[in-house]
Amino acid sequence: MSRVILNFDESENLGRDGRFFTIACVESSNIKPLINVMKKAELKTKKTFPSFKNCDEIKSSEAYPIIKDYYYRKIVSKDIKIRYVTSDLFHVREDLLEDENLLYNYMLQFIVVPVAKKKGVKQLDLYLDKRTIKVKSTNSFHDYISIKLKYELGLDIEVNIKYVESQNSYPVQAADFIANAINSYYEYNYGYYFDTLRPKIVQHEKFPRKYFQKDISKMLLYK
Repeated sequence: MSRVILNFDESENLGRDGRFFTIACVESSNIKPLINVMKKAELKTKKTFPSFKNCDEIKSSEAYPIIKDYYYRKIVSKDIKIRYVTSDLFHVREDLLEDENLLYNYMLQFIVVPVAKKKGVKQLDLYLDKRTIKVKSTNSFHDYISIKLKYELGLDIEVNIKYVESQNSYPVQAADFIANAINSYYEYNYGYYFDTLRPKIVQHEKFPRKYFQKDISKMLLYK
């Protein structure tokens, strides 16, 4: 396990329309089987539902429930691991909320660090959607995580970060579906899709851990 591939995507718009924000990660050492199953799922969806025929990418937020169910079952059929971090934005510090790129980078390290510390890992290949807020400063996360891993933790590890168009990356699209299911679980207490993913979840982080979903009065007011 010298090389690990991590594909990331997030729930919509950094929680501007809700309380929670999730970054999901698909971990694998061989991503080709996931690519194949996602490609087949896309082809079948476009054939079955003509309204999606000309879409460059089938987004989880736009997919019908039957499509989501099909995708989730195909995703979990492959040899992958799911990691995620969810922020309760009611309790995130104001300075982090004001700098979306900083918050995104900070949340990502909750996932990357544990993988980097695993025995035998010498190379991490990270794939992130280039259209998200993190690319306001394209080098910021690479610099941030390199300092964290190499200088703070003293790890001898190669880190490669690639920003991709999600429409050209089936693994990132899989992460999009996963992030949507997880965030719906926290935002709307809708657990059907989350339960489908549960057997593949190896890490879940809640931020800030101490105050996550503690304020019941605000929760009831929000709902």
